[in-house]
Amino acid sequence: MLKLENCRERQARFLKLMESQQLDLAILSNPKTIYYFSGLLVQPQEPHAFLLTSSGKSVLVTHPPIGISPELPPSAAGETELYDWHSIEKDVTPTTWDHDVAARIRAVAERLLPGSGAIGIEFESASHSVSAVVSERSGKPPANLTPEIDQMRRQKDPDEIECIRQAVALAEAGLAAVKGRLEAGMTEYKAYAIYHEAVVTKAETSFLLNGDFASGPRAVGGGGPPSNRRVQLGDLFIFDTSPVCQGYSCDFTRTFVVGRPSQLQQDAWGHVMEAHEIARKAIRPGVPAKEIYQAMKEHLDNFEPAAGSFWHHAGHGIGMSGWEIPWLTPGSEHVIEDREVLACEPALYASGLQGGIRLEHDYLVTPEGAIALDHFPMGLI
Repeated sequence: MLKLENCRERQARFLKLMESQQLDLAILSNPKTIYYFSGLLVQPQEPHAFLLTSSGKSVLVTHPPIGISPELPPSAAGETELYDWHSIEKDVTPTTWDHDVAARIRAVAERLLPGSGAIGIEFESASHSVSAVVSERSGKPPANLTPEIDQMRRQKDPDEIECIRQAVALAEAGLAAVKGRLEAGMTEYKAYAIYHEAVVTKAETSFLLNGDFASGPRAVGGGGPPSNRRVQLGDLFIFDTSPVCQGYSCDFTRTFVVGRPSQLQQDAWGHVMEAHEIARKAIRPGVPAKEIYQAMKEHLDNFEPAAGSFWHHAGHGIGMSGWEIPWLTPGSEHVIEDREVLACEPALYASGLQGGIRLEHDYLVTPEGAIALDHFPMGLI
């Protein structure tokens, strides 16, 4: 879980942003943002809010836990206001949730900001209840804080990196389980089931697991969810997943061969590994993201049996989402920053390979270079 001391440090950094924009109050309703600043991993299906004043007062609006535990876990919010999320005395619908949380947000906003003032919200996630309160309390249109928060989240704090490492451990458990059990005639969904069971066992809880589980011809196209296709001897099988642990994702890929690799597959594997070495040497704070893409793309296109097959991005940021900025693409305007975590994924695809080879590391960016957070072997067998 995120550490409360780190959450308070993030609040302090955010207050400087509010000062620069002359904001009196921020009302944040994205569950990821609430977790980022409060340390409380709220349920994304229900409405919540985190209010922060320019003076540093913070209030978390959420609902009490359901079940035998009557108390919320500690959070980095100065105060907590609870709304009535669930009751057997009334109907429970998204409409009643929004009505109840709006009443709490309105009361808190009136207390924190008497009269009108400048308010910032996250446009992309602002609920009707938040929008209604802003229209009442603000004397001018609200500021959109989403771009600034997205930018803040690029540089990871130690507690965030630890959460990503825990997510990596889940994916590595899945890879270890399925690697030794792949065999000709197995369906893709059976391989997925083996992988999923290992992740659930490692996490010791239920788990939603999406990603690419594709073999042979399906892997030539890049991937997709598992199907009832039966893998053939010599097929390449791509496992590209983003398990979430304590609110944070990893995103890394391994490719296994069913049986023994051909010489062409070995050569392609070596070429993709060289692309990782190019990326590892290039990834530094201050380097334009598109330059890293271009260096990797140029190298991958030099492998004649699969020339031009690298059609997708070369990587992207990860954190509370499996896809975050920056993007390693030819049109990217991003510049790499210290303490980002980048999922870097060079690949080659061709029918002659019996699929595709995609190998992905999660790199922590440091001034000294890129450090891989995942350690599962990259080999095809």
